[in-house]
Amino acid sequence: MENKDLTRRQMVQRMALAIGGTLVAPTVLLESCSFDPDTTTAGPARLAMLDAIAETIIPRTATAGARDARTGAFIDVMIRDCYYPDMQEKLNASIQEIAVEGKKAIGRPFEEATQMEREDFLRGYDEAAHEDGDHFFRTIKDLTLLCYFTSEEAAADGVVNYNPVPTRYDGCAPVDENTKVFYANI
Repeated sequence: MENKDLTRRQMVQRMALAIGGTLVAPTVLLESCSFDPDTTTAGPARLAMLDAIAETIIPRTATAGARDARTGAFIDVMIRDCYYPDMQEKLNASIQEIAVEGKKAIGRPFEEATQMEREDFLRGYDEAAHEDGDHFFRTIKDLTLLCYFTSEEAAADGVVNYNPVPTRYDGCAPVDENTKVFYANI
């Protein structure tokens, strides 16, 4: 049978680990919640392309658009840091496909097209994404929505109504078309 008594040295080591963890963990968590768009390694042409795609999905209206939230840089960093190489290749090739095919269809670079021209062009990709759950355009839309609805710009414009200190659950709260609900009034 094994001796389960702790020595003084083991107790000090465990206490140091516990205290160190409580001091380091909040810092690590807070740093992981911030996003620095300057960490992207994409060139200006790629960022302009990604911003144009994102701005087509969430255009600027009375509130900030996806371009204001620097969604292109976010998408680039997410593709680079969070996806396996085969998915990275698929997404990068697809973004390039939008650039090439968009230029052919519109007659000028995709990022220089008007909002309506970009919407008309991307409608085919969007329909394909609705039919095929693994379509690359679904991933790009998801990343755009993730970036925008977690951005400071969306929160500052009142697009997202988030109460960081919840009080109580009220399942029968009155709601009308002007009530802002987290993610429901997109």
